[in-house]
Amino acid sequence: MSYPFLIQGSNITVIIGNTPHTISKTHITYERVKEAIKAGDWETVKDIIEPRKMVLNYGKGHVAIKGETLYWKDKELHSSLATRMIAMLQEGFPIEPMVAFMENLMANPSRQAVNELYGFLEKNNLPITPDGHFLAYKRVREDYLDCHSGTMDNSVGKIVEMERNEVDDNRNNTCSAGLHFCSHSYLSHFGGARTVIVKINPRDVVSIPSDYNDAKGRACRYEVIGEVGVDPEDEVEFTQPVQENATSAQAVNPTTTFPGYGAVPPTLTQAVSLNDTSTYEQRMWDQSVKNVPTQNYDGFNWPQSPMQT
Repeated sequence: MSYPFLIQGSNITVIIGNTPHTISKTHITYERVKEAIKAGDWETVKDIIEPRKMVLNYGKGHVAIKGETLYWKDKELHSSLATRMIAMLQEGFPIEPMVAFMENLMANPSRQAVNELYGFLEKNNLPITPDGHFLAYKRVREDYLDCHSGTMDNSVGKIVEMERNEVDDNRNNTCSAGLHFCSHSYLSHFGGARTVIVKINPRDVVSIPSDYNDAKGRACRYEVIGEVGVDPEDEVEFTQPVQENATSAQAVNPTTTFPGYGAVPPTLTQAVSLNDTSTYEQRMWDQSVKNVPTQNYDGFNWPQSPMQT
């Protein structure tokens, strides 16, 4: 038994039955499919592309998955996050980072933040960390102070926080009070001289403003764990859906260590599917290397909110 296939450019297309399946070179299964084709192991090719359904029985913390239903504290939970976790477990991916993320997210007192955050991460290709936090970008001044007030130090290793009730929780107030974080797509819309990587606990997210296609957020606390662009060859986009820091992010002092990270920058040794919500033939992970756009701080027209940082 064999299947018609074509390897062209950065894609492999395999036709199983009457259905073509295209796997991008950036997809996690690409190398496995290619090696199985080389070995003539067509059963493995089919299993990778069309994995068999398994009867699921998983439990950890407050999360349980039975069959195709996820339970949170013994109650059925229907959400995009729950659907993704079930699909990942079905396909044999580890879901422990996702379980930790859900535990943290459910500690958030805002119903709106709980409902919106995971979709924001998927949409903007922002990864979660093994301990269930997530990573995002932030633009700061040359001296690492925040761009608006110039009073908050965003140097690598710093924890920046403010009272949660001082953060604007109205997503329709697009430029307002709070500790701002953003996606890669938003960087070109904001000034500042440096781009840092911030690690945020889902429980500390307050709102996802509705402008710029939902590409930014406001929180009450984050930790600065890295900086992109220190080395001219740095990649500035996250390249894995689960990672501890930007793949090429560097601290100002590369020998510095932080609790839970070791020497900066730590590298990812495991990856699971966070953003992959489509079928195999549609899965395309963007791992392109781009330069972070910059704007002249002195010439930028900053919003006037008194606490926007």
